[in-house]
Amino acid sequence: MRKIEIKSLVSVFKVSNIEQSIAWYKSWLGEPDVIPMDGVAEYQLSSNSWLQLSCEEKDSIETSSIVVGVEDINQTKKTLDECSIKTSEIIDYEVVLVFDVFDIDGNKITFAKEV
Repeated sequence: MRKIEIKSLVSVFKVSNIEQSIAWYKSWLGEPDVIPMDGVAEYQLSSNSWLQLSCEEKDSIETSSIVVGVEDINQTKKTLDECSIKTSEIIDYEVVLVFDVFDIDGNKITFAKEV
């Protein structure tokens, strides 16, 4: 039994240039849902999950990663390919199909489809 009920999740990616990062994410996620302050942009990925881009000095950037569950892995890959987002090949781990993309700061986004 969980002792804390989680309502939502926000993943934070540190980026070196907020404008360039917004342009990269805009190509497949559209405009940010919220720009709460200078140097920060937020995308609502689902009803209770968010991706926040937070601008940091390039020397202090550490890369992060997230796993995003999708309904149709092939269509997701095709859509990203059509948006000129470089994608890896789909890997079949028998219980899950996955592929990766990396943003312009090296943050990894893994798309996954349970099988």
